[in-house]
Amino acid sequence: MSFVRKPRPYSSGLLSAPVSAPRAPRVPKEKAPRPARPRGPRSSWAGAVTALAGLGALLVLVVGLSGLWNAVARDWQFRSAAAGVLDVVR
Repeated sequence: MSFVRKPRPYSSGLLSAPVSAPRAPRVPKEKAPRPARPRGPRSSWAGAVTALAGLGALLVLVVGLSGLWNAVARDWQFRSAAAGVLDVVR
């Protein structure tokens, strides 16, 4: 089904503005009131997605801090070893 309006074929071949009949004013229909929604948990998946995002952020933070701690510890070990070597050389 196509929702594109197809042009009307005109016998004269000239395109003229179509004359439209005046429209009657629209009268809004009476709408039935919607039934009340139950007041339970609104969306459980939204809470689950938020929890997963929080856990992912926490994981990234822990991995980043662990890498930083390892770099600092390795640097400390190298400095300590270098100080020991310098003591032996003296």
